[in-house]
Amino acid sequence: FRSLFDSTAVRANQILANGQLAWMTPHESPWFVFEAPPELKGVDAVEQWLKRCTEIAQLELARSNFYSEIHELYLDRGAFGTALLYCEEGRKGPLRFEAWTVGSYSISEDDEGYVDTVAREYHLTVRQAAMAFGEENLSEEMRKIVQENDPKRLDQKFEFLHMIYPREPEEIDPTKADPLNMPFASVYIDLKAKKVVKESGYRELPFFVTRFLKWGKAPYGWSPSWIALPEARQLNFLEMNLDALAETAAFPRLLIPNNYVNDVDMRAGGVTYFDPANPNAIPREWATSGRYDVGLDRANRKAQAIEDAFHVDLFQMFARQDKQMTATEVQERAAEKLIQFSPTFARMTTELFNPLLKRGFGLLLRGGYFPPVPQEAVVMDATGAYLPEPKVSYTSRIAMSIRALENLSFNRSMAMLMPLSQIRPDILDNYDFDRIARDSARNDGVPAGWLLSKDQVDQIRQARAQAQAMQAQMEQAQMLADAASKAGRIDPTSAVGRAIEEGLG
Repeated sequence: FRSLFDSTAVRANQILANGQLAWMTPHESPWFVFEAPPELKGVDAVEQWLKRCTEIAQLELARSNFYSEIHELYLDRGAFGTALLYCEEGRKGPLRFEAWTVGSYSISEDDEGYVDTVAREYHLTVRQAAMAFGEENLSEEMRKIVQENDPKRLDQKFEFLHMIYPREPEEIDPTKADPLNMPFASVYIDLKAKKVVKESGYRELPFFVTRFLKWGKAPYGWSPSWIALPEARQLNFLEMNLDALAETAAFPRLLIPNNYVNDVDMRAGGVTYFDPANPNAIPREWATSGRYDVGLDRANRKAQAIEDAFHVDLFQMFARQDKQMTATEVQERAAEKLIQFSPTFARMTTELFNPLLKRGFGLLLRGGYFPPVPQEAVVMDATGAYLPEPKVSYTSRIAMSIRALENLSFNRSMAMLMPLSQIRPDILDNYDFDRIARDSARNDGVPAGWLLSKDQVDQIRQARAQAQAMQAQMEQAQMLADAASKAGRIDPTSAVGRAIEEGLG
């Protein structure tokens, strides 16, 4: 940090991480919902059970270290392009998370581009290793240290390798449910002793690797810092020279005649005597006329480029608006920023959030933290009974804002079509307005409970149609009754009299 003169890139990455935490995984409000899978959609018992599971999962995430660790993941993801979050059952609670340090692990993808294998090198003290693996599983050297119980030696560090990878089908005995027959293997190796100190497994993938974006076939991602690096280097150079120029302006260089050694008073209000007969012997400033304004303009443009790379304008959009904006202007401006951010949000959803919540759901379910599974949630097929995975919907501000882009497109279409509909009303027959109304409400974040089911809407419309038909009949009957009261004054043999007679008949 001694050579760092400008922290714009560092602050931009912090704003990106803070914004993702607040807008995508907020601690203070729900950001996901477990919903019934398609085959169980509309089953009230299942939907109510999943609603309760959602509330419990959100509570357990808040009780765990999830929000502190995922913030570290956001920092790594923005700076290095690749980040990893590990989730396992903790000793103090059902969920424990750890953001692994960038550079301590390597990853490998499967044939579909998903990371399914990771190898991590890390250090543990002898005391920590005994707690993690059991004294009986340690190497002979570490067992001796444990038995000696020397505090200094117990803090001696050893290097371990942790491998997580999918087991081959032939390695798994389907009749057993022990850790050695789970889909994902976990192997810990003492690198010095070349000894396996622990082997187990996981039902779900316990780590989640997310790349900011990918470019090419390498398994690792790239980040905004790659784009901002040239500007960050130039801005650092500019700030270094602007600081020097500012110091020069505040404390100018001086040309002093050689016969004034130690006679020039540089203090505020100081007095220096010179020979008025020799004006060339007066001390004067030298080379202090640099253009600070030109350097500042260049620095501002470099800083803006860095902030654009890190999507700072998206997360500070409303804080920075300098004029009153209409709702349409706000939507248009938000859409412009969200379109640039949506690719990395989509990648985060598939690589991080989906498997993370699947893992958390499984740990909480097996740990007995959820209510009993309703019988309606169990599905039978040719292989037997199973519990389908719930569908996950995201309700964070970023997720809802991206969905709301559909509403903006519809609003633009309607603004263009409404004048035409005055001439050709039938052009509106191209739109399913019931679906548009329901989807628009969901996109804007309207709670699902506020929307009536389609059956309820149909019942309301049928009742309204019946009421309107009955009202029409009553009005027609009243008209005929009025006509009958006047029939005595009308010749029954006339055309009008015959019409009244027929209507009453």
